[in-house]
Amino acid sequence: MKILAAVLVAVVFFCVSRNSLADQAVSTVQSAERWAEIAKIRLQTARDYERQAENAFRVNVNSFETGDLLGYSGDERFLASSNYQMASRHWEKAATAYRFAGDSANAKIARDNVDRASEAAKRTLREGIDLYMQAIGQYEATNNLDKKITALEKVARNLERLMEMK
Repeated sequence: MKILAAVLVAVVFFCVSRNSLADQAVSTVQSAERWAEIAKIRLQTARDYERQAENAFRVNVNSFETGDLLGYSGDERFLASSNYQMASRHWEKAATAYRFAGDSANAKIARDNVDRASEAAKRTLREGIDLYMQAIGQYEATNNLDKKITALEKVARNLERLMEMK
């Protein structure tokens, strides 16, 4: 009787453990999919910021100084970079969750997306630096020290971010 009770307890424990592990795996996959979904939204947001940066010079140029348009475009590149960085972190979380769930194919895809998003973040920071430097030149030409200082601070910020990413 004691042996039968022990076997019954073992069977129940095995069934509960197996169901618990299956539930945990499903939950992990759902978590990975959610992180991937968030990362995709961040990527789209970053691309839209880049598009806004490119469109800055298509607006009525007469109503803005060239330095201001360059600065605005640099700001949009910075926002794009921030979103690429967040997407990279979210892809990393998705890759970890997929790996934990045993889905190596999706883990590799997510890992590749980490690298692509990181490179895009660096690229847009460098582009922002170039735009701010051009704006600084414009502000020097018009002797606008306040705006020049602001642009210099943004160049330093972007350079600091780049250094942290390497």
